[in-house]
Amino acid sequence: MKIGNKNHGYIILLTAVFSWSFSEIIVKLLQSNVGVLSLSFFRFFIGGLFLFLILLIRNDLKGIRKIIRNNLPIFLISSCFVLGFSNIIYFIGVTYTEANIAAAIYTTYPIWITIYSIFILNERENLKFKFIGIIFGIIGATILITQFNFAGFVSLEYLWGNFLVLSGSIIWSLYSVLGKKIQLVEHNITNYALKYGMLTSLFACIPIIFFLIYSSDIKYFFNYQLYEWFWIFFLGIICTGFGIWLLFEGISRLEVSKGMSFAFLKPIFASILSFFILSEIPSPILIISIAIIIISIFLINKNTDSHKEEFSNFFK
Repeated sequence: MKIGNKNHGYIILLTAVFSWSFSEIIVKLLQSNVGVLSLSFFRFFIGGLFLFLILLIRNDLKGIRKIIRNNLPIFLISSCFVLGFSNIIYFIGVTYTEANIAAAIYTTYPIWITIYSIFILNERENLKFKFIGIIFGIIGATILITQFNFAGFVSLEYLWGNFLVLSGSIIWSLYSVLGKKIQLVEHNITNYALKYGMLTSLFACIPIIFFLIYSSDIKYFFNYQLYEWFWIFFLGIICTGFGIWLLFEGISRLEVSKGMSFAFLKPIFASILSFFILSEIPSPILIISIAIIIISIFLINKNTDSHKEEFSNFFK
């Protein structure tokens, strides 16, 4: 069977989401030994260097300055503020609330991506089913992450942390949309996904460094054990560099709002990976969540009559 360009996008983004699913597990493995600011810096710095190395191997560094020069305001917002600063806000927010509640709140980003895509990218196809699907996806992810324990959402004790996490989600949601906007303008640049991912990852380190030098994390910078370095590099190369590369390869083939619907699968992948890496036993709620999330993805990616066969063929 010949796979269409859009279906290539679905496969690529599915792989990207799977690579992101290691992130929380790695943070949990390193939380007592590696500070969140140090981990944030290393993930973007190593990820950016990884993508730069691939570009060197491919002998293709043309157009890098053009991406920055022609799109400087959007690029700086996307890299320093959206990618770097939102990561700091999210990590700080997590420290003031419960981890599962934070993960559930952060999972709302497909809503914000869809809204941004409407106004910035003019992605207006099938809006009714997109928003219904997003609601289903958030319900499914929230049930899985919270195990029906919703008290933390309304607790005054966690109000500040929940607000920061939500702010981080809203800000981060601009990343893929602004990246796609630049991509549409600079469509002649070869290996755009690699170049944009490399540049934004390295520039995201700038605000993180500012916070890092004034934090206690700086005392233990570079002072890690071998197994800790293994997971730091795994986070930087696989979850960040490789994941960002796949993200922009995927959304170059389809609407951002549709492609990012696969992000609802992240808590499912994370639950499965936690079983193998952390020996955490998944609950029966996982089955319920999988069913709801699959429905949500179908709804968000529901095509108009002229394109309905292309997506359905992907699942045959």
